[in-house]
Amino acid sequence: PPVSVARLQVGLLSQARDLQVDLNRIAETANTGTSAGLTKVLQETTLSLLRNPEYWAYADLESDQTRLLAAEQAFNQLAIAERSKFTGETLSNVSAQLSQAAARAKLNSTGGLVASGAIPDAPGEYIVATVLVASQGKLNLPKITSEDDVREALIKIGAISSEQLMAVEVLWTPQKTGETLTADEMVAEYPNLQLV
Repeated sequence: PPVSVARLQVGLLSQARDLQVDLNRIAETANTGTSAGLTKVLQETTLSLLRNPEYWAYADLESDQTRLLAAEQAFNQLAIAERSKFTGETLSNVSAQLSQAAARAKLNSTGGLVASGAIPDAPGEYIVATVLVASQGKLNLPKITSEDDVREALIKIGAISSEQLMAVEVLWTPQKTGETLTADEMVAEYPNLQLV
């Protein structure tokens, strides 16, 4: 059967710091060991993004349809490509196993760990949230050119049923509340993002 694999990224203005709190809460409390739990993660994440449209600055959507046998590899390639942009991961919830970096560690502006007491290089301007999904059937997602397209994509991705959802991964950088990416960092790591 056909499987759709999609990656939606939203670059938000740094004032969307409440979104970092929401995403941390979702990651810390989610039961990712069940399909219902994964669906709830997807719905809560898309709702959190939908509730902050005034902060949307950039977005990008990549979607492909493949056969079931190739879907896992396609999803994993997207996930590895996105995770490789971080120098470290500070919060993870996989199969209901929650892990966090040591409390004394501090994030730098690209989501990596730095020694406590380090000073960020420059003030940040952006937060980037990435939603990766694999779903049975075809996802008719729009080409992202405006805020309306971002809204439509979030609604369609958030509406994937637990019976159709095969995998979901939510990534955001920086993870630590109050920290943001500089414009140069965002352009360097997320060159595909388009102004919306």
